[in-house]
Amino acid sequence: MAEVTRNQFTELIKKDMYLYGIEAYENVPSVYDKIFEVRPSDSAYENKTNAIGMGKLTEKKEGEKIVFSNPLEGFTIYSKNRTFGDGVEYTFETVEDAPKEKVANLVRDFAKTYGDAYIRTKEQYAARIFNEGGLLAGSDIFNASITGIIDDPTGDFVFDGKPFFNLSDNLRPLYKGGPGVKYNGLALPLSSPNLQTAYNLMTITNNRNSRNEIVAVMPDTLLIPPSLRFTAKTILETEKIIGSDYNDINVTQNLITPVEWHYLTDSDAWFLGAKHNGLIWYERMPLTFDFWQDMETKGYKATVVARWGVEVNDWRWWIGSNFATV
Repeated sequence: MAEVTRNQFTELIKKDMYLYGIEAYENVPSVYDKIFEVRPSDSAYENKTNAIGMGKLTEKKEGEKIVFSNPLEGFTIYSKNRTFGDGVEYTFETVEDAPKEKVANLVRDFAKTYGDAYIRTKEQYAARIFNEGGLLAGSDIFNASITGIIDDPTGDFVFDGKPFFNLSDNLRPLYKGGPGVKYNGLALPLSSPNLQTAYNLMTITNNRNSRNEIVAVMPDTLLIPPSLRFTAKTILETEKIIGSDYNDINVTQNLITPVEWHYLTDSDAWFLGAKHNGLIWYERMPLTFDFWQDMETKGYKATVVARWGVEVNDWRWWIGSNFATV
């Protein structure tokens, strides 16, 4: 039987890392991809300008001129792809003195561990958009600046210079340079009446485009931490209003779908929104393994790396309530 060379050994280990690592993360349930629209990315950052579409069509009577709309300047939205990684090193002696199958098992365990960690890291990162979305000082998760490449003018806020979720005392504009007129944050605990308030805020008050014209904005998701599970079930699954003496119908029954997310850190914060709207997840580099021998120490190193980014491109699709502001 031919002897396995050093290069063959490292390539075989690397192949096993992909096999066991991918198998591990494919078995881990995720929420981020059910909330964010997932898109591929092939650059260090993404940027776009919000399209201000044309206003509604105006009837042109015979012989009259066409009415021209005034142009509005859209917001420029930046998002950067960030790099996440980790690694482990095995000494020369550990590898040389142990059977090759034992070394292979060690590295396979490394791959399985990081296959699981890959999804958990993504989940924690995505949840920061909600956990830190109402902070009055902003959060660096919204800052797309890259030294020497791009300077995000909105810093630690979303594209309009506001927190993702803003309360009524910090109104946001509909278009760049416009007056502050809207908000998408409440300070109300989760209850049936308060869910109705959030629903109406989203569908009746905030259902406006940049020209303040009515558009269809309809929620389908109630995003909650585990601590609000039973409150949400009572609000969304009971036929009658609990505690009522008049046998009243529960008008919020089956109104939207609850999504429980273990990575929401505020036990009483809740979010009403529409999945795959207003939020983008950019996949820059999938989980990538490497295994090689360090020629200076003669030891062996295993690494894992991945890259991704997030973007808030429209606050209208989400309402936050009882979130942290400091």
